[in-house]
Amino acid sequence: MNLSRTAVCIAAFIMSFCVTAAPELIVINAKITTFDGKTFSGFTVEDGKFSTLSNDDQALLLLQNDTTTVIDAKGHRVIPGINDSHLHVVRGGRFYNLETRWEGLSSLQKGIDMIAAQAKRTPQGHWVRVIGGWSPYQFDEKRMPTPKELTEAAPNTPVFVLHLYSGGVLNKKAMEVLGITKDSVPPKGSRFERDSKGNPTGVLVADPNPMILYRTIGALPHMSLNEQYNSSKQYYRKLLSLGVTSVVDAGGGGHVFPENYQASTVLAARGELPIRVSNYLFPQTPGQELNSFAKWMSNYKRNQNLHLHLDNGYVIEGGGELLAWKASDYENFRAARPELAKDAEEELEKVVRLHLLQGWPFRIHATYDESISRMLTLFEKINETQPLNSVRWIIDHAETVTDSNLDRIKALGGAIAVQGRMAFAGEDFLARYGESQTKRTPPVKTMLSKGIQVGFGTDGTRVSSFNPWATYYWAVSGRTVGGMKLYDKDNILDRLTALQTFTQGSANISGEQGVKGQIKPGQYADFAVLNQDILKVNERALLNTQSLLTVVDGKVRFADKAAYPNLHKPREPAIPSWSPVNFSEDR
Repeated sequence: MNLSRTAVCIAAFIMSFCVTAAPELIVINAKITTFDGKTFSGFTVEDGKFSTLSNDDQALLLLQNDTTTVIDAKGHRVIPGINDSHLHVVRGGRFYNLETRWEGLSSLQKGIDMIAAQAKRTPQGHWVRVIGGWSPYQFDEKRMPTPKELTEAAPNTPVFVLHLYSGGVLNKKAMEVLGITKDSVPPKGSRFERDSKGNPTGVLVADPNPMILYRTIGALPHMSLNEQYNSSKQYYRKLLSLGVTSVVDAGGGGHVFPENYQASTVLAARGELPIRVSNYLFPQTPGQELNSFAKWMSNYKRNQNLHLHLDNGYVIEGGGELLAWKASDYENFRAARPELAKDAEEELEKVVRLHLLQGWPFRIHATYDESISRMLTLFEKINETQPLNSVRWIIDHAETVTDSNLDRIKALGGAIAVQGRMAFAGEDFLARYGESQTKRTPPVKTMLSKGIQVGFGTDGTRVSSFNPWATYYWAVSGRTVGGMKLYDKDNILDRLTALQTFTQGSANISGEQGVKGQIKPGQYADFAVLNQDILKVNERALLNTQSLLTVVDGKVRFADKAAYPNLHKPREPAIPSWSPVNFSEDR
């Protein structure tokens, strides 16, 4: 039976909504659970925002006109878009097309075969590189590759395999290209593994300083700006295929602002940046941090939208995650805990006071409770004359933070950005620090119970994978990607809370909790239709979660070819033509 527009509005009013203009998008036949526990089967989108939630799909369909896009979720779980509160996305995009990725592999031999295949495609003067995002414990072999295996797989092509920021492996050709010999001297705090005759084997060890790894990455060939532009497009598309719609970018080492931000900035300028990116700026030169921040603050306003194609789509958000080089520890759990420099507080105080004076949010890398204690003592001193809660400020990582320091963070109005790094390094942490400490590292459930704002992230692409579902799996299962149990029920989140922490919680980190992170009328229509129900599937299956359809600002940004052929747009070829991306599965 056909109903008039007036009758539809009357029926809609009974369901507590009335739409006066046809929505631009309607989703039906979905599984939606809001964070207050309510369930819905569909919604409408107007002006890039959620406008109506309903359990009456037929009533929603009556609101469409010829310009409305109708998406049948086909009974799949629909979630707010994942918001990664700590991802090095701009830097990751610069290098993505050159990297062979080992995310999700269960066999080291398959990884070595991938290197061999890529070496045959890689032209002279270029490298095969596997830059983080994997754990040796995810493999059936439960180990890292050897230099000999890499040499046999690629005898004539240099190969570098990075394991988090703990170490790396070079093949023979790579050592020749880098000029590593018996007389080579590594950076302080790092070392070359050597054989019985004192010759470097090809294994690089960060003990604990990762500078040897930074230098190796920095020595690898770079891409042209046009190649970086293409690479960034490929990387953002990959994130969309995982349901990511927003990122809080934490800068990163070897990543200079604004010079190295050009590819993503060009995408934003052209209206081609498909996800929202809030940038925190990371000073690169020890001893010059204050000057760097002062310069940036004079040239940019906080929350300045560099190119207004999305609301808050590509912005300068604040300073960090590194604020002062002397006030930074490392996350290498294969090595002993490092101490902050004796004069770390002197450097850090100047930078923090500048941020407070200018009203800039800041975030600071702190892995260990010992580092956090020193920082908080300084913050409490600063707070006496400059209230810290006048800006948003965030502790990044906080793996071994104690309850007493959580109380201090809460009292000062701080938030915590937590990443799934233990999913990739949990075995190493357990071996060094024991079962008791491991069970509460990091104490996510306690953080939330104390009312501290917590946002989930990945810390991809080097320290862990950029795949958010590895972090989600770790948070709800308490296990590493290798399957080892880390936590009991006292430090494991229920699935809806974990999702909320990865969406609404992460929006707190960028101060956007009022506009994104939920499927809620008035918030940005950023959402994903998933290939499986993450609230019900078995834990291990969570690692296989992907998006069938990802929408940002009410616009379809990714559609799986098999699930939504009419909305699917083929991935453009990656450049250079020999990029590993061109030989990966195209969805």
